[in-house]
Amino acid sequence: MKPYQVHLFTDKDKIPIFLPCEPFFVYENKRFLNFRICDCLYLKNHEYLKEVAKLDIESGGITSTDRRVKIMEDLERAMLEIKKVNALLMFPDEISAHHAMFSIFDSKTTFFVDYATSPSIIAVLQYRNIEYYNYHDLEQLDRLLSAKSEKVIVIDGVYEWIGNISPVNDLIKVAKDNECFIVANEVNSFGFLGRNGRGFIDLFNLYDVVNIEVGSFSKFLGGFGCYVGAKKYLINKIKENIIDILNPLPQFMLSVNLAGLYIIRTEKERKKIFQKLWKNSRYFISRLKQIGLSTRSETPIVVISFNNDEEAGQFTKKLFFEQIIVAQNKERIRLCLSIEHSKEDLDYCLDKLESIGKELGILKS
Repeated sequence: MKPYQVHLFTDKDKIPIFLPCEPFFVYENKRFLNFRICDCLYLKNHEYLKEVAKLDIESGGITSTDRRVKIMEDLERAMLEIKKVNALLMFPDEISAHHAMFSIFDSKTTFFVDYATSPSIIAVLQYRNIEYYNYHDLEQLDRLLSAKSEKVIVIDGVYEWIGNISPVNDLIKVAKDNECFIVANEVNSFGFLGRNGRGFIDLFNLYDVVNIEVGSFSKFLGGFGCYVGAKKYLINKIKENIIDILNPLPQFMLSVNLAGLYIIRTEKERKKIFQKLWKNSRYFISRLKQIGLSTRSETPIVVISFNNDEEAGQFTKKLFFEQIIVAQNKERIRLCLSIEHSKEDLDYCLDKLESIGKELGILKS
């Protein structure tokens, strides 16, 4: 463990906020399973990516900018091949990317956002004209859209606090019928869905339908920051709005992002790794349902729902003291499965989920 993590476990009544970014780690001779990180393919510790970062920093330092333009051009070319976006902007985080992307719409625009979308999108749009829709109720969405003239719909690939893939084709049809500007939220699906992780736009072949997309290099690709991709005229409009506040990523981070795309395009083993990850998730979700816990998940991002916040909190704390670390949001807990988790790890976790469920009276003994 890194030095700043030495005192994480001194307070026996609290779950630490800062944890190692590994799927498992050993502390005081105890092996902890970490399901909080979204790096399902474990690329943040990929040797090639680490070597690229090391070489870039050694050659020019952390703040070097001598090759930034060249690397950005290479990144755009790679994304044109993988994502078919004509132009690209990079941002340090989701909030910055969403602020920039939505800046091109005026005050008359109404944004249609799923209740289950990324919290960062809701945070950015909270003071704009916003209408919430439920992906289960397409008729209601159709009525809402038809009542507005200037409208933008945000369509997600994967709902991060449900763990399932959205009904993309149905949502796209309703949006097109109502002549709606379409934003694709790839933050939780780029590097995760589609051919070798090309995203849900690739999975559903929506290249000619989506107007603009936003995605993350940091969640599943082992890189840094977020991107906004679209046709050049839209990217130019965004640039005009943010020219004085644009905070570019350090050069070595762009190099790592480019290296992550190289892995997607060339590494034959990725297909086997994807297959293993999704096979493990099907096994895990099937066992969860057999145990009797409530989940609607269908991806390696597995979310379990409880009756209330307190119940989920108790469950989370008891899991921690069994050396299992999960994320919690209100009445839900989330486990992001990793290719580094063995079947024995998954079985151990499932056994503890069942025993704690019985102990708390959530499951029948």
